[in-house]
Amino acid sequence: MKKVLLTSVVLAVVLVGWILSGNNKNVLPTPLVSPESTASPSPVASENIIIYTDSGYTPGMITIKKGETVVWKNESGSPMWTASAMHPLHRVYPGTDISACGTQTLLPMFDSCAGIASGQSWSFTFNNVGTWGYHNHLNSSKFGTIVVE
Repeated sequence: MKKVLLTSVVLAVVLVGWILSGNNKNVLPTPLVSPESTASPSPVASENIIIYTDSGYTPGMITIKKGETVVWKNESGSPMWTASAMHPLHRVYPGTDISACGTQTLLPMFDSCAGIASGQSWSFTFNNVGTWGYHNHLNSSKFGTIVVE
């Protein structure tokens, strides 16, 4: 299981690095919703993994450095749609807006823009310092906080 996870993370890192390098003139960024995916150009530390269960996000708050990636893994019985606060517009994190989901925006957004199935994960790299609230758009009573230093 650990080898599969590591292999998936490495493949996703290579793909995201290629996308971020600008060698993808005709590729639009989309949420990475494949199992064990990550949008990180560097390995993700284990403390940057947030587990979503039927009870909500665990841990509820983490502190990371600017440029680090957080992975949300869905271990609940239903889809999760992790997105920037505030529900329902998702506009608190700079450049993020639910109205851009499904469009040809070239900016990465703190919004998975879709439900992530149980057993799958979604990730986001934080390049803005601040305290960023987020929630499950499909169940807005479930939320958490990322502190970026």
